[in-house]
Amino acid sequence: MMPATYRVPETFNTERFVVRKALVSDAISVHRGWATDREVTRYLAWKPHSSMEQTVSFLEGAERAWQVGTSFPLLIARHTAPDEIIGTVEPRSHQARVSYGWITRRDHWGQGVASEVVRWLVDHALAHPAIFRTEAMCDVENIASSRVMVKAGMTREAVLRRYILHPNVSPEPRDAFLYCKVR
Repeated sequence: MMPATYRVPETFNTERFVVRKALVSDAISVHRGWATDREVTRYLAWKPHSSMEQTVSFLEGAERAWQVGTSFPLLIARHTAPDEIIGTVEPRSHQARVSYGWITRRDHWGQGVASEVVRWLVDHALAHPAIFRTEAMCDVENIASSRVMVKAGMTREAVLRRYILHPNVSPEPRDAFLYCKVR
């Protein structure tokens, strides 16, 4: 018998954070929190949003991804301020593996937000009988994201040459570090 398809809970708690499904109704928080911030979006595959419509469209896509079950965009808030969105994380399921991407609002950098949430997600995924690998990648200059992956229990597996496009840094593909944790 095949194990059930992997899914992320729509809401879960870590020690300090409540994490929940991203909704279109979160557009103002996402837009103001990081979608327009050039420094926060520096190492992302998309340019900062220039309009609220872009953010709404992004969140509409997030809701569709949940329905399809291939990607699970989540928003992060502190237990002490559950209505204040401070970041996002997106697990993406690909057969027997799950990959991750995340963003933390600039005023919450260096506080272990992404590390704590990604660690929870990695442990959750690897406890599922259909998942054997978790992974994430970052630009070789993105030291903060490299630290998140290590703190989440991942090990650097490779340098992927000219692999990832970060249009806020360069018009050409850049080298990326690939981290993983397997069972």
